Amino acid sequence: MKKSTYENLTLAGYIAEQALQVRKFVATQEQGKKYMLAIQEKHPSTVFQIDGYIIKTNLKCDKLVMVQTSTEPADAWTQIFVELKGHDSIHGMEQLLATAKNPILASSTNHVRKARLVATSFPANKANPKVEKLKIEFAKMKVDYKNIKSGQTDRL
Repeated sequence: MKKSTYENLTLAGYIAEQALQVRKFVATQEQGKKYMLAIQEKHPSTVFQIDGYIIKTNLKCDKLVMVQTSTEPADAWTQIFVELKGHDSIHGMEQLLATAKNPILASSTNHVRKARLVATSFPANKANPKVEKLKIEFAKMKVDYKNIKSGQTDRL
């Protein structure tokens, strides 16, 4: 059986910012920006710091939220890459995409992959070809991308 991203990270000595446990809400914040996730069912979740801890160079997002959605017959996880950004949302999208491509976070047990940009402002999609190009890249990788305002609740 293949190891999950959670197992790979913990075996490599990385310590989760929030331990793996069942909770109804996950909240993580940085520099006044806050990501909140409501978990509908009783699934264990955890949060890892990515920026400067797991990935120290190049583009990377701030956090990785992981929710274990099944253990039988095999592990199934939802990965949510989170970038907490002020204004430069295109750079935030690039950071999320680079993190989603990073092989250290890859595993066949990641059944659902999401990318969430929490920012104070977002560029207009239709007027910005760079945003559209990045959204196409997310879609090719089967990563569900969404903009979220700070404090807005995401659902799983």
